[in-house]
Amino acid sequence: MSTDEDGGDVAEATPVAALRDPAPEHNEVLRRLPREEYDRLRPHFEVVSLVSMQVINEPGSEIENVYFPQDAVISYVTMLQGSAGVEAHTVGRDGMAGFCLINGVSNSTAQMICQIPGEAKRMSAAAFRDLLPECPDLTARLRRYAQLVMELVSQSAACNRMHVTEERCARWLLMSHDRTGRDRFHLTQGFLAQMLGVRRPGVTVAIGMLEKAGFISHQRGVIAVLDRDGLERSSCECYDVIRRREIELIGMHA
Repeated sequence: MSTDEDGGDVAEATPVAALRDPAPEHNEVLRRLPREEYDRLRPHFEVVSLVSMQVINEPGSEIENVYFPQDAVISYVTMLQGSAGVEAHTVGRDGMAGFCLINGVSNSTAQMICQIPGEAKRMSAAAFRDLLPECPDLTARLRRYAQLVMELVSQSAACNRMHVTEERCARWLLMSHDRTGRDRFHLTQGFLAQMLGVRRPGVTVAIGMLEKAGFISHQRGVIAVLDRDGLERSSCECYDVIRRREIELIGMHA
């Protein structure tokens, strides 16, 4: 209970995370919503299983659905002529894929592709637009998430220019660990090289160094995080900057 200006008690909205649910909510945006907003959204969700390299949306195409990942990770990939593309941003349980809709923009110049397979809650873009005016907390959280994305893209641009592949690889694995909420996830070295914008031999060396140190294991396209603290020590300063900002803007890790 809180107190209003006249000294009376005012009931506060209870976030989804504080209530018992037979199917716990893993997405950080959804789990922090007031129950009444979550209940408005719930009937419009469909739980889908995403597979590695599944294309969610092509560059310039109308966004038909939004995705709230539970333990999957979706990449926004900038496509260039003669290139497989370079990752600009990843969306996991920290946010929503298709967040440009909150600004009235119906498409993106990036390709949206599943990076790490897993589950997500999907809603049609039409339903999302209709419900947004009824969900002020969701709107506010997604706007803060959009601000976070802008800052992460800026941080990643500096990181890609200044830091060595091993440090960048450690940062990327830490962020994937955070966004899946799992210690083990499917990821090939070839896909990781594409996401980091480097040649595969460089990723092979970086993965080998991290594995030799005992921080991770890598077998048959599956990465397992064995020593989170060691992986953080191997990362550049960018991961710590990103982590602090995630706490400040969306409450992740808190």
